[in-house]
Amino acid sequence: MSELKRRDFLKLCAVTSMGLVIGIPAIGRSASSDSELHPLIRVGTDGRITIYAQNPEMGQGVKTALPMMVAEELDVDWASIEIEQADWDSRLENQFSGGSLSVRLNYNAMRQAGASARAMLLAAAANQLKRSVAELDTESGHVIDRSGNARLSYAMLAEAAAALPVPDKPQLKEAKDFALIGKSVADVDLEQINTGQQHYSLDLKLPDMLYAVVKRCPHGDGQPESFDATTAKTVPGVADFHVLRNIDHGGRIILPNCPNFVSGVAVLATSTWAALEGARKLDVKWQMPGSRDDSNELMQRFERALNAADETVRSDGNAAFINPEHSIDATYRLPFLAHMPMEPMNCTAHVQTDRAEVWAPTQNPPMAAEAVAKVLGIPQESITIHVVRSGGAFGRRYYADFVTDTVLLSKRFGRPVKTVWPREDDVRHGYFRPSSAQRVRAATTDGKISHWHQRVASHPRQIYLERDGSPAEIANYEFPAGFVPNLLFDYSAVPARIPLGQWRGTEHSSNVFVVSSAIDELAHAAGVDPLEFWLGLVGDEQFVQVREDFRFDASRLKKVIALAASKSGWGKPLPEGAGRGIAACYAQGAWVAEVAEVTVKEDRLTVDRITCAIDCGLVINPQGAVNQVEGGIVDGLSAALYGRITVTDGIVQETNFNNYRFCRMKDIPVIDVHFAASSDSPRGLGEGPLPPVAPAVTNAIFAATGKRVRELPIRI
Repeated sequence: MSELKRRDFLKLCAVTSMGLVIGIPAIGRSASSDSELHPLIRVGTDGRITIYAQNPEMGQGVKTALPMMVAEELDVDWASIEIEQADWDSRLENQFSGGSLSVRLNYNAMRQAGASARAMLLAAAANQLKRSVAELDTESGHVIDRSGNARLSYAMLAEAAAALPVPDKPQLKEAKDFALIGKSVADVDLEQINTGQQHYSLDLKLPDMLYAVVKRCPHGDGQPESFDATTAKTVPGVADFHVLRNIDHGGRIILPNCPNFVSGVAVLATSTWAALEGARKLDVKWQMPGSRDDSNELMQRFERALNAADETVRSDGNAAFINPEHSIDATYRLPFLAHMPMEPMNCTAHVQTDRAEVWAPTQNPPMAAEAVAKVLGIPQESITIHVVRSGGAFGRRYYADFVTDTVLLSKRFGRPVKTVWPREDDVRHGYFRPSSAQRVRAATTDGKISHWHQRVASHPRQIYLERDGSPAEIANYEFPAGFVPNLLFDYSAVPARIPLGQWRGTEHSSNVFVVSSAIDELAHAAGVDPLEFWLGLVGDEQFVQVREDFRFDASRLKKVIALAASKSGWGKPLPEGAGRGIAACYAQGAWVAEVAEVTVKEDRLTVDRITCAIDCGLVINPQGAVNQVEGGIVDGLSAALYGRITVTDGIVQETNFNNYRFCRMKDIPVIDVHFAASSDSPRGLGEGPLPPVAPAVTNAIFAATGKRVRELPIRI
């Protein structure tokens, strides 16, 4: 029986004294009757088996997919187990959600976790039955003796198994023997979500808790100079105020990867509504930043910067035009984009003298723990991060700014504090997808691309994020690099103060629009059907060496292009005013092709159908995978039709869903999803379906109307 540790005891006390606590597993029974076979696997003497989902769940389905891999190798019935969200655990690797990497990075680790636990249970049974492991097998949560009648439940063996050494290289199943992986399973939280019972971080209540809203400078990174709380104090429930600054006495940003970190005046109250109203009535005098950006003026600077490059990223052959048969010279413009998750940023923390306990809908628990340790000056071992299911994230919750302001306020007031961001702050003080202007000059010879020169001008992300200094906006040049003999990528950096960061397919969402649009333009300039042009560009070689350290599997891209075209009815006649467009890419580990079918009548655009073919390797949960693809397509369509963040005098103009729109139900087309058969291990899926949406739609608009759309969001 495992010993009840001090931290588990404190959690157990919290559970019994607080009633509803979100994010804490069933510590009471785990501490008293469970045996831990792995940080993600507990087996109780009462027969209950709990598998913990390692990575944060934000709607992408990893709370279901990751335990499926563990359960497959552990050999337990899916319906018989309990799934819990794992807290941050320093013993676990890759415990973050981002970059479409959760399943891709953890596929082997999750299977090994289940296989190791199964091997330990088999060894414990062999010891008890005086048999060799080779004579035993497992079945639905039991160890069975092949030659006799012995049948021992995992519950009977767990305590003994937990005392055994963990095998280094457990035997894994062959794919042909999978009983769970590859089968459709409903999201483990689906019933709670559908019935309104799913608990999010905003639902958490602790005894003696204060609610905080931080009033931030509308001009981005302005600092508070002073404040007058006379009117704010008249709001019933307002308790106190506290100034938070994101710079130290030397003027340095405290957390370089979180420029929006705690800059403003916090209003503390006994309810969320009192804190919100107090913040509205608080009068703050701001120290304004020296320069204030304007997104329209910034785009003009981008366009001027296209005349000269600061950095050559890649050069193959001679990209100068040499008697091209057909050529294009096109400039594409892309806006800043916000995240806009349904659940605004929020966090709850209870900081005591030597420890901190945090409940956060974070995508990145290790970064949250690191940030909390830094601002509080305590070791990470003294920090508990309860990872709560996010009501959307899309990259915004990768950062720790909404966590660090909360722990500082809890430390200051010696009480649990929940910090809530109003929707307007969530929009105005986010980390935006970069805006850019991109120019493509390209030519064809004999129906194939012979020359390609792409220049990008943007406000680079590394100004705000600690990166390697490379221009991230065009770092993903897996395509068309390697496929065009004469190619040049170059880049111009235009400094600005607008904070940038992760988004859903951050760079691909821009570059795929540009590349797929330019390919379509070249196809029409050469008088070649776009599908035929794509297939000719990709060619018949399986592998193309696009970098010294990366081989591009062109056959997988060609396969999804052909599959999407076939399933969409490419080439079949359409009514007047309708058109089809195709786009394709390799993004975050997946090969994706999409065909959009649109109708344009009297300058009114209707997106009728989007057919998606995707090769993401082995599909763990087909139902969840389809949900992922559909969600990515709807997100990409929303950005294509409506997405734009505008900044005037340093102030973000958009504030809520009324002026930063998403697709409504009436806007959603028929979405047809097809997965290419693959025996490869799982690849990324969360971001790949998004980038081709916009160019597929704009290419379809050209097919329907003859009008090119080179700027997003779409205007016709």
